[in-house]
Amino acid sequence: MRVANTVDLKNKTNELVRWAMAGEPVIITLRGKPAAALTPLSERDLESFVLRYAHDKATRPGRAEEMIRYTTVGSDLGTIYVAYSEQGVCAVDVGTSGEAFARAVHRKSQRPVERDPHPPQTLRQNLRRFVGALDRLRGPVDLSMVGPFERLVLERLRRIPKGQVRTYGDIAREIGYPGAARAVGNACAKNPVPLLVPCHRVVRSDGGVGGYSLRGGAALKRRLLEQEGVDISEARAS
Repeated sequence: MRVANTVDLKNKTNELVRWAMAGEPVIITLRGKPAAALTPLSERDLESFVLRYAHDKATRPGRAEEMIRYTTVGSDLGTIYVAYSEQGVCAVDVGTSGEAFARAVHRKSQRPVERDPHPPQTLRQNLRRFVGALDRLRGPVDLSMVGPFERLVLERLRRIPKGQVRTYGDIAREIGYPGAARAVGNACAKNPVPLLVPCHRVVRSDGGVGGYSLRGGAALKRRLLEQEGVDISEARAS
């Protein structure tokens, strides 16, 4: 382990970086007390950093194109509120108010949110088709408000066909983390676009439906699955 002070950090930057890249941690001191550390990044660390950097950059306020807008569409479930960014649909809720929905999206995204009186025609058409069938939404979905692991889970959930279910353990195995069933459940709970990313098609291995992030909870989840012809009692892990 190497120890350097802030003067070294200023004057010997290249040398300190070489030490760190060689695998030797470098402790930076300020007024004699440890203040920071330089350590090499693994491929996983680097991927996480890049994804987080991209997320932070995308959600940094101050530019007009970073505005999130929302619209509504009627359905048998009630009024569905749909928020969207330049990258695609980024948030969904049912049975709330426009003001409450906008506040919730702003709290998660840290971006300005406003109602769009004239949403894009393609989006309106896609939403109407989706509401009619409650199947896969045409068009992009923006998952930048969740972390890399949650994104991996939610992207996998988008492939579950209507009328089928998977268990949390199934999804964990499919994404390469066989011991992460609980983490998969947490990712489902953080799903910002339920219905569009069908986390209602992920159930417990004991035959229970499990929780559901959309307003209406487990009762709504069971209703959605029944509408799709799913027999919950048969939804057990192999």
